[in-house]
Amino acid sequence: MDIMKYVVPKETWPEIVIPDEVRDYIGDRKEINLAEEILDRNIEEGRGRKVAIYFEDRRVTFRDLYRLSNKVANLLINLGIERYDRVGFRMRNMPEAIAVNFGIMKAGAIPVPLNPMWAKKEIVHVANNAEAKAIFVSGDDKTFGAVKEAVPELETVQKVIVTDRDDVEDPFVPFSEVYNQSGSFEPVPLEIGTPGVILYTSGTTGLPKGCVHFVENVLAAVYLVGKYVWKLTPDDVIGGPAPVSFAMGYGNGCLIPYFHGAAASIWPAFSFDNFFRFIEEHGITVFSSLPTAYRMILANPKLQEYKEKYDLSSLRLCTGGGEALGAETAKRWKEEFGMDIYESLGATEMVHICVSNTCAPQPVAGSIGWPVPGYIARIIDPETGNECQPGEVGSLFIKGPTGIRYWNHPTRPLDEKQKESVKDGWNVLGDFVRRDENGYVYFVSRDDDLIKSSGYRIGPDEIEQPLSQHPAVAECAVIGVPDPEGIRGQIVKAIVRLKEGYEASEELKQDVLKFLEQHIAKYKLPRVIEFTTEPLPRTATGKLLRRFLREKEKQ
Repeated sequence: MDIMKYVVPKETWPEIVIPDEVRDYIGDRKEINLAEEILDRNIEEGRGRKVAIYFEDRRVTFRDLYRLSNKVANLLINLGIERYDRVGFRMRNMPEAIAVNFGIMKAGAIPVPLNPMWAKKEIVHVANNAEAKAIFVSGDDKTFGAVKEAVPELETVQKVIVTDRDDVEDPFVPFSEVYNQSGSFEPVPLEIGTPGVILYTSGTTGLPKGCVHFVENVLAAVYLVGKYVWKLTPDDVIGGPAPVSFAMGYGNGCLIPYFHGAAASIWPAFSFDNFFRFIEEHGITVFSSLPTAYRMILANPKLQEYKEKYDLSSLRLCTGGGEALGAETAKRWKEEFGMDIYESLGATEMVHICVSNTCAPQPVAGSIGWPVPGYIARIIDPETGNECQPGEVGSLFIKGPTGIRYWNHPTRPLDEKQKESVKDGWNVLGDFVRRDENGYVYFVSRDDDLIKSSGYRIGPDEIEQPLSQHPAVAECAVIGVPDPEGIRGQIVKAIVRLKEGYEASEELKQDVLKFLEQHIAKYKLPRVIEFTTEPLPRTATGKLLRRFLREKEKQ
C-alpha cells in the first residue's frame, strides 16, 4: 500500500500490545473510520442535543459538530482528496478546528496537525514531509501569515482553506465554502494496521519528526486515557488552553472527550482570568495544562479574591504534564484548592498519556504515578542495560498499545532515530526517571537535559523547583556545563533572573546556596550561579528551553 512506503521498516517497529478490552471493542472489524467511532456514535446514542464544545460564549452540540464535519468531508472530496491523502490543519482554538479534524477523518484522509507556534520554515518542512494535499488555516494574521508565506515553497499542497477571509484567490479557498456542502456524508473507513493520524514533534531539537499512529493505536489511546486517566462520563467537561492543532491539545480537544460522550472546553489562550471564568461558565470538571499554568495561578496576587468571586465546585480533577510539577507546587495547590494535581507523562510518539498519577492507588506529590492500564514500564541503566533498583535513575522503557513509528520521508530520514528509539521491542522516549519502593515513577529529566556529575545523574527540575522558591528568584534554569578541572565530567550551573528590588552579589549567591542545602542533596548543589536580567528562553506554551542556554554556554 502506497501510504506504508514512508513508514519505517516493520522490523524496527516496537512490539504493540493491544489490551483485551480494546480488542473486544474492535471485534472482528477490519476497517474503521475514527470520526465515526469517536464522534458519530454520540448521535446514535442520543446525545445529539448535548453540548460537545464550549468556546468562550459559544455552545456547539454533538449534532452541530456532526453536521459541520460532514460538510468539511464533502468539501474535501470535491477538492479531490482521496483515501489516505494527508491534510494539514493549523487553526487556533475554535470549534471549526475540531470539525475540520473529524471532517478530514470522515473523508478517509489522514489529519496532520500543524503547531500554531511554528514559523514558515517548519510549516514548509512538515507540509512537504507529509506530502500534504491540502491545509486548513485560521484567517487571523498570526496563524495565517506564516502559511501564506510558505505557499510558494509547498510542493504537494493544492488548496489552502482559510477561515474568516472570503476575498482570497486560488490556491486559497474561503472556509465559507464548507457551509454550501451537504450535511450528510458516508464516512470512508481505513484499514486496521494502517496510519490514521500523523503527529509531528515540536521541533525543539531540530526539524519536527513525524510520528505515525495506526487506526487501532489512536482508538486504544482514546479508550484508555478517557477510561483510566480522566475516568470520563458524559457529564464531564475537559478544559484547558493547549492548542488543538498540536499533540497534547489534539488529544484533549479533538479526540478523547467525545469517545466517552464528554465535552471539551477549548480556550483561546491561558490566563489567570480564563482559568476561573471558564471553569465556572463551562462547568469544567477536568482541568489539563502544563505545570507553568499552575505556578502562574498560585503566584497571582488576586488569587484569594478570585477564589471567593468564582464558583469552582464543578472541578473534580487537575492534571498536567510536559515538564516536572514539583512537590512544592503540588503542596501549595492542595493547600489553596483542596485538590491534588495528578501529574502524567505522555509523548507525541505515543499519541498521548502513558503514565499517570490517576492510575496509582493514591497520588504522591512529585510523582507521575503508575503506567496507564495496558502499558508496562521498565527503568533501565543505559550504561549496563540492567534494570534499575528503587531510587536509581535510569531510562524509561515502555510498551503498550501505542508506539514509535516514525514517518521516514526523504526530506527527514529517520531510520537511525527509529533504531535509537526502539530497543528489543520497547519504546525508549528519552526520559530519565526513577521508581520508589512502592512502584511510583518520578520524572527526573529529558535525556538531553540530564546532568552527569561525579557518577550521579541529576535532573535540572529537582534543583529548579526549590530554587524557584527563594524569595529573590523570579525564574531560574539549571544546566550541566563541563567541569573546568576535568574531574567531575559536568558541574551544575544555575542561571537566575532576580525579582525587582534584588541585586546580584556574592552574598546573595551564598544565601541561595544555604537555602538550597535545606532542600536538595549536597552533590546536586550548583557550583556556578549566574545572575541575569534577561528573561529565560521558553516555548510559546511556557516550557523552558535549556538547549538554548547550553548552546550559549558553548559559544
